[in-house]
Amino acid sequence: MRGSRIQAAAKEILAQVARPDRWGTLALMDISLRYRRTVIGPLWITLTLAATIASVGTVYAALFKQDITSFLPTFAIGLIVWTLIATTLQEGSSIFVASAHLIKAVPAPLVVHVLQMIARNVLIFAHHLVIVLLLYIVMPWPLRANMLLAVPGFAILLAVLLGGSVVLGMLCARFRDIGSAIVSGLQFVFFLTPIIWTEDTVRGTAFHWLIRANPFATLLDLVRRPLLSQPTDPEQWLLGVIYAAAVAVIGLGCYARYRHRVAYWL
Repeated sequence: MRGSRIQAAAKEILAQVARPDRWGTLALMDISLRYRRTVIGPLWITLTLAATIASVGTVYAALFKQDITSFLPTFAIGLIVWTLIATTLQEGSSIFVASAHLIKAVPAPLVVHVLQMIARNVLIFAHHLVIVLLLYIVMPWPLRANMLLAVPGFAILLAVLLGGSVVLGMLCARFRDIGSAIVSGLQFVFFLTPIIWTEDTVRGTAFHWLIRANPFATLLDLVRRPLLSQPTDPEQWLLGVIYAAAVAVIGLGCYARYRHRVAYWL
């Protein structure tokens, strides 16, 4: 029975993932409603992020005595990817609670709400890539073929975010206090991830282990390093695949066992 339950859950998730017209349309409607009657819509978030990158990046480049032409693109792409990670996990932890009225009223698979939320954040992430383009115009870096590796790196990241959002969403639906702990925990992890500091600043010190022990650092570099035309270690790809597989298995197990109970927890 456990195997059939997991198989049914896997078929349900794959069937919904194959319907981007459904959750993609819902994500577009969500963005349209959220920024209704505004002139530039979600670009307001991009402008705020661009101002943060310009101000904070300049200050930290001076503090760490880094070349701004190399530090600022690294910091910018790192912060953009981290914003996607943190926002998705924070919203994922409350996705079922926030969608309680729909879950109780509409008999739709729970994963649709998660896919809608991820699609919305990916669309906003795409707006943020305008910052990367502007930085390349001002501070160009070499363009190499390995930049295409950002696509599989981003796919690995999305797999982790999908499984993680399912697990966190169910946990927070059952235990509401976990949501606040996740927000605080992500703020703490931000400073342990090489975003405002680089690997070179801790190389040869006791803190260098943070880069390999922190899974967020690996997932971030699988997207950031290719975009900067920098090589990625095979070890990073192996770790990324392991993280994605582990989170996907945990997420599938939780979804198979608890998806019918979520409505009673809300």
